[in-house]
Amino acid sequence: MAGFVIIHRDIIEWEWYQSPTVSRLYFHLILKVNYCDKKWQGILVRRGQLITSTKHLAIELNLSIQQIRTALQKLQDSGDIKVHSTNRFTLVTVVNYDEYQTAKTKNNKPTNSQTINAQQSNNNQSTTTKERNKEKKFNKEKIELRRQKFKNQVFEHSQYDFKILNAFYDYWSELNSNKTKMRFEKDDYFDTDIRLKKWVENEKPMTSQNKGKSLLTNR
Repeated sequence: MAGFVIIHRDIIEWEWYQSPTVSRLYFHLILKVNYCDKKWQGILVRRGQLITSTKHLAIELNLSIQQIRTALQKLQDSGDIKVHSTNRFTLVTVVNYDEYQTAKTKNNKPTNSQTINAQQSNNNQSTTTKERNKEKKFNKEKIELRRQKFKNQVFEHSQYDFKILNAFYDYWSELNSNKTKMRFEKDDYFDTDIRLKKWVENEKPMTSQNKGKSLLTNR
């Protein structure tokens, strides 16, 4: 795959920059999306878009499907991508791809310090505006809606007893003191499948076979 992508230095201020799974998926999408409009099986896939699947992304990044789903959801919630899923494929759109991948100053290099200072000032204002807009968009989604999304993810595991699922949900959906985040949102590596299995093991009654075993941690 020839060519290159542009990554601005202000990416280090991005809210998911220090999240290995989320940032890795985002950079992977930046590298994989179309750089020009193309057709795929009669479907127009525009610049900044990619047709894929959670399974395919999991294979490419050597992650679990649940990790991919969680990372995609976080990128959607923060307004960095849009995801449209069908029974055939998943269409991912990187928001503002053109804005990030257009070198506007390529043929217009500054010639003096005044021009440089003006450009830096404009860049700083643009960066601040983007960050504020992103934060507003993230906060716009009410915590109740995020709680409902998480509840749906938990209760998809219908193989477990309802009381188990309800207790698991109540624990991990507990809000912080500022009422802005749930307990599970503080963990970049939260995997509902794995955590539920551990939770169920912890809820099993003690028997003569498992009395000597230590309790599974990291509920």
